[in-house]
Amino acid sequence: MEDNLEMNAEVTTYRYLRFCLLALLLGLTVSIGIETVRGGWQTSLSSYYYTPAGPIFIAVLASVGACLVALRGFTDAENVCLNLAGISAPMVAFVPTPERGHQPDVVAITNNAATFLTVLGIGYLVVLGFAVRRVRRHEPVSTWSYIGLASVALAWLVGVVWLAVDRQSFAGHAHALAATFTFLPFAGVVALNTDWGVRVIARQETRSRTRFDRAYWAVLIGMGLVVILFGALQSWAYALLGLEVGILGLFAGFWILQTIDLMDPRRDAAVSASLRSAPSVLP
Repeated sequence: MEDNLEMNAEVTTYRYLRFCLLALLLGLTVSIGIETVRGGWQTSLSSYYYTPAGPIFIAVLASVGACLVALRGFTDAENVCLNLAGISAPMVAFVPTPERGHQPDVVAITNNAATFLTVLGIGYLVVLGFAVRRVRRHEPVSTWSYIGLASVALAWLVGVVWLAVDRQSFAGHAHALAATFTFLPFAGVVALNTDWGVRVIARQETRSRTRFDRAYWAVLIGMGLVVILFGALQSWAYALLGLEVGILGLFAGFWILQTIDLMDPRRDAAVSASLRSAPSVLP
């Protein structure tokens, strides 16, 4: 009975985090929809930063980032992608996209970015401490965990050096870089949930857990088609908006499918066991 209670608590928390992320995306959609009806379409999702939907835009991206970092991927490879997207999403909000008629507030951007990078650095040191302790105890640490630690450290270092050396350049270009490293890991998460991704990339020796392999491939192919389509339409004023909406919509669809995929007693037990004994040093 005690084990069941423990499993239920773990799985319930895990599911609430997943549902919370969907609720956040829904909130962003509603806010942008209301503003679009009131003031018309913007050329990108990031452009809504300068509208009355701006506070929701910032709050949602910061919260989505926290959820993605807190969520434990089913494999270490998936966990790396979730963490990279999670640490990038808040920076998309804190450093607005440059817009004609809107001068970047370098002082505010510096304050927000420096605060975020400081907290991220402290959190990284805590995780690194757990990693060192695990190595000293001769406990297994996966290759993907090392990749995750290295990639987060590199991202942090780039942000700190860039902000320290050229704040004006950081204010003008960090948004685009952060957005890229938010969206690319989304595609990685989808790929890592296909049967091929689980077996080949994540190197999961057990049989694939997925019931939706074809659906995941359809989402991944859809993402590729969206990039190709709106890349060809880049001269269109709303091409970037279409690209962002398409990718986010497909990822939300994947997230719903994956949530259903994981809502199975056997998978619940696997998730619970993974949370208790996973060799990953990443959260």
